[in-house]
Amino acid sequence: MADLNTSADLIAKTGLVAGEVLLPGASNLIAGNITTGVVTFLATGILVSWLAPTAPLLAAAASIGLRVNSLSQATTGHSVVNDVVTGVRESIAPNKTAAAKT
Repeated sequence: MADLNTSADLIAKTGLVAGEVLLPGASNLIAGNITTGVVTFLATGILVSWLAPTAPLLAAAASIGLRVNSLSQATTGHSVVNDVVTGVRESIAPNKTAAAKT
Protein backbone atom coordinates (compact mmCIF):
# COMPACT_ATOMS: atom_id res chain seq x y z
CA MET A 1 0.00 0.00 0.00
CA ALA A 2 1.21 3.52 -0.77
CA ASP A 3 2.50 5.74 1.99
CA LEU A 4 -0.18 8.31 2.84
CA ASN A 5 2.31 11.14 3.41
CA THR A 6 3.91 10.55 0.02
CA SER A 7 0.50 10.42 -1.67
CA ALA A 8 -0.59 13.62 0.07
CA ASP A 9 2.64 15.35 -0.98
CA LEU A 10 2.15 14.24 -4.56
CA ILE A 11 -1.45 15.48 -4.61
CA ALA A 12 -0.45 18.81 -3.05
CA LYS A 13 2.37 19.37 -5.56
CA THR A 14 0.08 18.37 -8.42
CA GLY A 15 -2.41 20.97 -7.21
CA LEU A 16 0.30 23.63 -7.13
CA VAL A 17 1.42 22.82 -10.67
CA ALA A 18 -2.16 22.72 -11.97
CA GLY A 19 -2.90 26.07 -10.34
CA GLU A 20 0.24 27.62 -11.79
CA VAL A 21 -0.66 26.40 -15.28
CA LEU A 22 -4.08 28.04 -15.06
CA LEU A 23 -3.11 31.25 -13.27
CA PRO A 24 0.38 32.73 -12.84
CA GLY A 25 1.18 33.00 -9.14
CA ALA A 26 -1.50 30.50 -8.08
CA SER A 27 0.98 28.19 -6.39
CA ASN A 28 2.03 31.01 -4.08
CA LEU A 29 -1.61 31.90 -3.42
CA ILE A 30 -2.35 28.26 -2.54
CA ALA A 31 0.74 28.10 -0.32
CA GLY A 32 -0.41 31.23 1.55
CA ASN A 33 2.06 33.72 0.06
CA ILE A 34 -0.62 36.17 -1.02
CA THR A 35 1.61 39.15 -1.83
CA THR A 36 4.06 37.10 -3.90
CA GLY A 37 1.21 35.41 -5.77
CA VAL A 38 -0.50 38.70 -6.63
CA VAL A 39 2.78 40.32 -7.70
CA THR A 40 3.58 37.33 -9.93
CA PHE A 41 0.12 37.48 -11.48
CA LEU A 42 0.37 41.23 -12.17
CA ALA A 43 3.98 41.06 -13.41
CA THR A 44 3.16 38.22 -15.79
CA GLY A 45 0.11 40.02 -17.15
CA ILE A 46 1.96 43.29 -17.68
CA LEU A 47 5.03 41.64 -19.20
CA VAL A 48 3.08 39.42 -21.58
CA SER A 49 0.77 42.23 -22.71
CA TRP A 50 3.81 44.43 -23.37
CA LEU A 51 5.86 41.79 -25.21
CA ALA A 52 3.19 39.75 -27.04
CA PRO A 53 2.45 42.19 -29.91
CA THR A 54 6.08 42.42 -31.03
CA ALA A 55 7.80 39.31 -29.62
CA PRO A 56 5.32 36.53 -28.89
CA LEU A 57 8.00 33.87 -28.33
CA LEU A 58 9.77 36.09 -25.82
CA ALA A 59 6.43 36.76 -24.13
CA ALA A 60 5.78 33.01 -23.84
CA ALA A 61 9.28 32.42 -22.45
CA ALA A 62 8.84 35.21 -19.90
CA SER A 63 5.47 33.82 -18.84
CA ILE A 64 6.90 30.33 -18.39
CA GLY A 65 9.90 31.71 -16.49
CA LEU A 66 7.75 33.67 -14.06
CA ARG A 67 5.51 30.64 -13.49
CA VAL A 68 8.52 28.38 -12.82
CA ASN A 69 9.91 30.95 -10.41
CA SER A 70 6.57 31.19 -8.61
CA LEU A 71 6.28 27.41 -8.31
CA SER A 72 9.84 27.18 -7.02
CA GLN A 73 9.18 29.84 -4.39
CA ALA A 74 6.00 28.10 -3.26
CA THR A 75 7.55 24.64 -2.96
CA THR A 76 11.15 25.31 -1.86
CA GLY A 77 11.13 28.89 -0.62
CA HIS A 78 13.95 29.75 -3.03
CA SER A 79 13.71 31.96 -6.08
CA VAL A 80 15.06 30.55 -9.33
CA VAL A 81 16.26 34.04 -10.27
CA ASN A 82 18.36 34.35 -7.10
CA ASP A 83 19.80 30.85 -7.63
CA VAL A 84 20.79 31.71 -11.21
CA VAL A 85 22.36 35.02 -10.18
CA THR A 86 24.31 33.29 -7.42
CA GLY A 87 25.51 30.61 -9.86
CA VAL A 88 26.64 33.20 -12.38
CA ARG A 89 28.50 35.16 -9.72
CA GLU A 90 30.25 32.01 -8.51
CA SER A 91 31.28 31.06 -12.04
CA ILE A 92 32.67 34.54 -12.74
CA ALA A 93 34.50 35.13 -9.49
CA PRO A 94 34.57 31.95 -7.36
CA ASN A 95 37.05 33.33 -4.84
CA LYS A 96 35.02 36.44 -4.02
CA THR A 97 31.75 34.58 -3.37
CA ALA A 98 33.49 31.90 -1.29
CA ALA A 99 35.16 34.58 0.82
CA ALA A 100 31.86 36.42 1.26
CA LYS A 101 30.13 33.26 2.56
CA THR A 102 32.71 32.71 5.30
